[in-house]
Amino acid sequence: MQPTPAATKPSEKYMVPVVQSTFRILEELSRTGALGLNDVTQRTGISKSTVFRILTTLTRLGYVVRDNSRSYYVSQAVGDLVSAGASVEAVRRAALPHMLELRDQFGETVNLGRLEFDKVTYVEVVPSEYALRLHERPGATVCLHASALGKAILAFSDEDFAANLIRGRELTMFTRNTITDPQELMTELRRVRERGYAFDRNETSSLATCLAAPITRSGAAIAAISISGPSSRFNPRKDARVIESLLKAADSVSRQLRTHPEAASKSGRKPARQR
Repeated sequence: MQPTPAATKPSEKYMVPVVQSTFRILEELSRTGALGLNDVTQRTGISKSTVFRILTTLTRLGYVVRDNSRSYYVSQAVGDLVSAGASVEAVRRAALPHMLELRDQFGETVNLGRLEFDKVTYVEVVPSEYALRLHERPGATVCLHASALGKAILAFSDEDFAANLIRGRELTMFTRNTITDPQELMTELRRVRERGYAFDRNETSSLATCLAAPITRSGAAIAAISISGPSSRFNPRKDARVIESLLKAADSVSRQLRTHPEAASKSGRKPARQR
């Protein structure tokens, strides 16, 4: 006896149309590369308004990038969904010995962070042994625009990707030093790119100072490492050794990860453009 159609096809009762449309769009972009809004609409057969809303959402989340020509393409962040855990652990293992060395050398808290959606998540924290210290913890998040970790990662990401994360959203003011103007922040990111490291000049807290450098592969940041401490005690701008040691540590981790491409290729970001 031939099975009935109901027995051979899964029930569509619980299917969510917008989820189907989202994956249809992602599949089309994956196959064809960059496409404009009208091209996506024609190729998928989904209404233009729905395509626009889905693409806008995916762009804000970092899974799709919109370039200057108003074309959309899939970010490698989609691949992070499959094996992000293994990637993060590989970076953490590579960075931890260097983080311990930095903490022992300068006595301040050392942090490892990676971009997740529109914030930086602390992957590992080696706390200072001083009684007066900053209290970051793994799993906590910090805003991109006000943190040295965030600025180091964005500066070594694709410029269109960084602009999409910065523009069109409120840049919260935490202190009077917080950069809240998108254009000013983009200018600051170019300076970070040129010198190779980023400062948090009392931008998240008026009591804290932080210095960060990117961990990169093929010019793109996959994470960042930082040293942070109370501003009353920690001033890396007056101690060249701090900057030199941090840059050396970040470079060592980057070189170590190049020997394990499966760990470093999950950045979710296009390589930063040479400027």
